[in-house]
Amino acid sequence: MEKVELKWLRGLKFLLIDSENHQVLLDSTKESEGQREGFKPIHLFMAAIAGCMAMDIVSILNKKRENLKDFLIEIVGERANEHPKRFVKIDIKFKINKEVNQKAIEEAFLLSKEKYCSVLHSILNKPEINFYFE
Repeated sequence: MEKVELKWLRGLKFLLIDSENHQVLLDSTKESEGQREGFKPIHLFMAAIAGCMAMDIVSILNKKRENLKDFLIEIVGERANEHPKRFVKIDIKFKINKEVNQKAIEEAFLLSKEKYCSVLHSILNKPEINFYFE
């Protein structure tokens, strides 16, 4: 089981802590009563997709002994205008140095997308989500 805890600090500021005590600060915009001192949750959602796919792709390319020097993922999300303002479209752009074999990139991408990226598959396959109050 994976576990994280989200601790309220003040205002709309929260501290996200994982089981190894890594920490990420969450906050909101000033328009939403936040102080803009941390990530917005929607950006962490985007970062989770990018991070998962990046780790898969880099790992696969390294195993193929590709000459990986530069790797960047840009994610742009378009959100609905009305609440809950969910994403209606997400564009993901991969930027990889030209020395890496194009076929190796495509294979690594497909393996991440179709087999390995647990974040992407959790989104696409809608996990059961339960809520509890204490």
